[in-house]
Amino acid sequence: MLLRRIVALVFSLAVSLHAQQTIFDVPSADVSTRHDYFYQHQTVARTWNPERQWLQTNAFGYGVGHHTELDVTWFNLDLARPRTSVLGAGFKTSLPLTPEGAPLRWHAVVGAQYLHGARAHSAGYWSYAMASGELARTRTKLTGGLHAGNAVLFGRRTKGFLGGVEQPLTPRWMFQADWFRGRHDLAYLIPGMVYRFAPHWMVSLGYQIPNRRSPGVHAAVLEFTRF
Repeated sequence: MLLRRIVALVFSLAVSLHAQQTIFDVPSADVSTRHDYFYQHQTVARTWNPERQWLQTNAFGYGVGHHTELDVTWFNLDLARPRTSVLGAGFKTSLPLTPEGAPLRWHAVVGAQYLHGARAHSAGYWSYAMASGELARTRTKLTGGLHAGNAVLFGRRTKGFLGGVEQPLTPRWMFQADWFRGRHDLAYLIPGMVYRFAPHWMVSLGYQIPNRRSPGVHAAVLEFTRF
């Protein structure tokens, strides 16, 4: 009986590592269940010159049922340059396409945010549509699709591919990486690790690598997630 409880606990911890609403920047297939919420703080830190920076993004989501959550996100808060920040409000829906016990589980993921930029009170948008598949045996999850947005968040009007991978390694550790194709302000490959240090808390540490000829810079990425 004790061994059975230990196995069940280990399995539940491994599953809960997926309970996050973004990989790093790319949305995941996870959504908050009805009346549940999540909070995530992200810091992008470059402590060396040139282009030293310290950007923060804070996201809050609330589950409303029907595989949908409502999201509010404060992007790109720079205390030295507060007018670079962008406030977004929208939704994400993740519809299961296969039964829960299937060897390969698929979700269709769609979402959108209305954006309001602090600079010149500019209005913008970001929308995406993706497919996400998860292997039940290894918990490997692959996500990919298309997105579109304008200059308020991306620095230029853009559309293209986004994708990510999530791979639990132990009950508390997971490898993850995501990527935006293109030359816009979010055009990065970000690989990193996730550690679940408490029942409802995770910390993620990654490193962003800008795409070739994109305007971005190399920097560390740190996230705290409460779900």
